[in-house]
Amino acid sequence: MLAVCSVALSAPFTVLAQDAGAPPPPPHEGHEGRPGGPGGHMSPMDSERQLQMMTKHLKLTDDQQKQIQKILADNDAQMKALMEERMAKVRATLTPEQQKKMDAMHEHMKEHMKDHQHDGPDGAGAPPPPPPPGQ
Repeated sequence: MLAVCSVALSAPFTVLAQDAGAPPPPPHEGHEGRPGGPGGHMSPMDSERQLQMMTKHLKLTDDQQKQIQKILADNDAQMKALMEERMAKVRATLTPEQQKKMDAMHEHMKEHMKDHQHDGPDGAGAPPPPPPPGQ
């Protein structure tokens, strides 16, 4: 049930059926034409953007926005808890040496994401830095 709700809420404008011969649809784009998150996936930080998009395209009332905001926040909390549970189970299967390597991989990934993040820490869309001169 959670998976169904998550898919339904995270991709409200996804085409459900597609002609096998048709080219794939363009990736979902978030703020300023960038994908919704790393790899084009929506992250919990994108819930506000998702609500803004839904409000714009569906002309949601204030009451609908409040209800949907709560749904998205609840879903984000559930997804975070599931991810933490999954990580704990994975760590439990690893040797101490493997756990250290995994921790290093996660730190590297966090740094990489931080280096490539254009939004502020609260998800409020700060403009991306200007391109280097000559481009």
